[in-house]
Amino acid sequence: MNRLANLSEDRRDALQELMNVAMGQGADRLARLTETFVTLSVPRIHPVEDAHANLLENLDMAGQPAIVTRQSFLGRLRGEVVVCFGENGADQLAGLMGYEGEANSQDELMLDVTNILTGACINGLAQQIDLKVSYGAPSILSRGRSLKEVLDSQVLQGHQALVLEIHFEVATHSFICDLLVCIAEDTVATVIEAIDQLLNDI
Repeated sequence: MNRLANLSEDRRDALQELMNVAMGQGADRLARLTETFVTLSVPRIHPVEDAHANLLENLDMAGQPAIVTRQSFLGRLRGEVVVCFGENGADQLAGLMGYEGEANSQDELMLDVTNILTGACINGLAQQIDLKVSYGAPSILSRGRSLKEVLDSQVLQGHQALVLEIHFEVATHSFICDLLVCIAEDTVATVIEAIDQLLNDI
């Protein structure tokens, strides 16, 4: 049973608030990276029973060409974050940073942003219960293909999925990305504990 897909309304609201605060920290770090003003939408959270079927129904970007990155996190809270960047937004952000036409530099920028977003998201969970989390190096999973084409059973095997859909506005540039947070099944109880602790503190 996917416990993340069957959260109570109170637990889901608490998780959304937790992620909103965490991703606000990510937006602040992204603003410093780009040296421009960054705002973001409230993260939309989609816990999914079947990542392959339901995930693609929830995400606007699932069928669009994208840059897809991944980064693992380790500890009592363990899993992987997959980030799907819309190609147009990624190109605009690269242009803003002066990386136009430089594929290697664009990849480096996407990896930097992946590291920022993954750190903000996972730390937002881990800090609630005083956990230390370590991270693997981010990597490019795919370029130019859609998330629908890229996603396969190996990415999500033995994991439960949470989808955070976040729209970043970087100055006059529209920069959109989706985060797929894959939580290892044997650490899902840790996430539930973090949510319950947040509720108890209210």
